[in-house]
Amino acid sequence: MARVLITGGTGFIGSHLARDCLSRGDEVTVLARPGSDPWRLADLAGRITLARAHPLDAPAVAAAVARARPQQVFHLAARTRSPAQDDLSDLDDAVAANVAPLRVLLDALRRLAHPPALVRTGSLAEMGETNRVLDPHEAERPGDGYGLSALMGTQVLRLARARLGLPAVTARLCLTYGGDQSPDFLVPGLIHCALSGLPLQVQRPQAQRDLIHVRDCVAALRLAADHAAALPPVVTVATGRPLLAGHLADGIAALTLRPDGPLPATPPVPALAAHVVSCRPSPEMAALGWHPRVGLAEGLRETINWERARIMPPQECLA
Repeated sequence: MARVLITGGTGFIGSHLARDCLSRGDEVTVLARPGSDPWRLADLAGRITLARAHPLDAPAVAAAVARARPQQVFHLAARTRSPAQDDLSDLDDAVAANVAPLRVLLDALRRLAHPPALVRTGSLAEMGETNRVLDPHEAERPGDGYGLSALMGTQVLRLARARLGLPAVTARLCLTYGGDQSPDFLVPGLIHCALSGLPLQVQRPQAQRDLIHVRDCVAALRLAADHAAALPPVVTVATGRPLLAGHLADGIAALTLRPDGPLPATPPVPALAAHVVSCRPSPEMAALGWHPRVGLAEGLRETINWERARIMPPQECLA
């Protein structure tokens, strides 16, 4: 049991993490923006503490942190899209959204008598798009404002760990999917189209992406928090086995029509195909026993069922 603070806990991964923490008997505080809708946590009312503070309001964040007295902190709050602008203003927006709040949080944490373990979610977008699967320690080459801001946050946390003695880890996540995710993202968007009878259009069918189910993501975050002091400043949470976006769409279409059927056979992928965002998992995480346990077919079926229940009336779901 631990006192846990989750920033961004009303979001997709954060809500799954909050439930996992409660299942382990943890005392959970979710720190959310004023006015944000905690609909994903509606069934947890009375079991968690919902604190409100703007991420750049340093006194409010410090007060919330002091009240929570966390032993483990998960910093999940981030803006994952920064559309490119000719005047580079997207870089300013990404830094303001993803780096400045981390600095505010770190200042609040350093005031605690006992520094908590801190796990921050980063992204494979920090590594950039390449023509192959990368190793965890290769040089980063972000290709957009979000990737750049995520990498800046990783480096800020690296410095904070060294200077403050804070057991802090950035977990670079591959593309994570599962129930409760917004249809603006790839997997739930494709599922929503399939269930609605709309064509599944993938802008870049030859793009290759590394995917894990949200349960595997949460397991990695919890493991990183439990062993933060012994882990390196950055760990990669991925599979190293990217999937073609076009094949993903075909699989979702097939499973939507036949939930008990198999996934289509994986087509051959050129050894040096372009448009790859994938990285092998960090050996340090593997040494602690982490590896993806939710297979793609299982994860997609579960997500399809969740989306079907969400968009269809109850009587249709039971028919």
